[in-house]
Amino acid sequence: MYTAEEKICILMGESGVSSSKFFQVWSLFDGAEDLTANFDKREEVKTILGGSYSAVSGALKKRQFDKSVERMYKYSVSAVTYFSSDYPETLREIDERPYVLFCKGNVKLLSSQCLAVVGTRKASSYGRRVTKDFTAVLSDYFTIVSGLAYGVDSIAHETTLEERGNTIAVLGGGLINVYPAANQGLADRIVQNGGLLVSEYGVEAQPFAYRFPHRNRIVSGLSKGVLVCQAPLKSGTNSTVELALNQGRDVFVVPGEIYDVGYGGSNSLIKSVQGACVTTPRDILDFYGLDRGESAKETYQMSIEEQAIVNALSVGQLSFDELVIQTGISPAELNFLLANLELRSIIAKLAGNAYRLYGGIE
Repeated sequence: MYTAEEKICILMGESGVSSSKFFQVWSLFDGAEDLTANFDKREEVKTILGGSYSAVSGALKKRQFDKSVERMYKYSVSAVTYFSSDYPETLREIDERPYVLFCKGNVKLLSSQCLAVVGTRKASSYGRRVTKDFTAVLSDYFTIVSGLAYGVDSIAHETTLEERGNTIAVLGGGLINVYPAANQGLADRIVQNGGLLVSEYGVEAQPFAYRFPHRNRIVSGLSKGVLVCQAPLKSGTNSTVELALNQGRDVFVVPGEIYDVGYGGSNSLIKSVQGACVTTPRDILDFYGLDRGESAKETYQMSIEEQAIVNALSVGQLSFDELVIQTGISPAELNFLLANLELRSIIAKLAGNAYRLYGGIE
């Protein structure tokens, strides 16, 4: 169940209110009850929210909190808000911190040790190899964060899954509007394998172009550091690096050929950011003082039957009887497997002997 404060965050997130405007409005009231009762009585609110005012006001009057939650529930989405215990401390530190994160998958990853892997959508063969080789090693120590875009982002997510590591994809639109659409399958695999999809935009929000640079502050904000695998001079990666530096995050850059314009941004960053150059994953591990005994990767490997359960639940909540039918597992064995998966926080048991992937709405 969500608190009154969390419901207001969900409602405003669904209404498209930016993080800066949300906190300005929140500061005008003495908590959720005061905001709900007196929202239309404060003229400053209209000035702050502008075009979003009518939508938020109407939703508050109609008490549409439950409707928003029901829509999330329909798509197996949960919400972590600024007022939630699961809200990551790393994001509390940054400027323009998000007040709501719509999540699909394992929300516990928000508080894990993260490293962002970013770069161009048009990765060269060298850039692809760098991304794959570095991520294969680093995913053993960090949750890999990226943006689910073509190129470096996709390779980082895919490699992490291949290595049975943990990964978070931060989207620039709603969780049911994966962009690019061709990466819908990758998004599904991330959730099915214990990863996490995150967006500050409402469940059905469109992936407008202006939202992608803005979401980059979350990619860097969640992470201890940012690794740039390949970037030309004009690249969205450069905005992520700028955000990371402003947030006090570490920046690492793999050098590229000096005559290749595809690495103009990478090589420029190496010249401007002291100590950024790395030529092996060990450089990053040494920077953080990590050794082979400190791997953060989940060592538990699911059985074929357990994976079948997770795959079945990836589309949403199912009852015990429905799981028996969909997986073909006997009731006695299913009981044992469900208890084991619940113990490991891979799934959650709901009322009415139903189950869903961990992080869903109870």
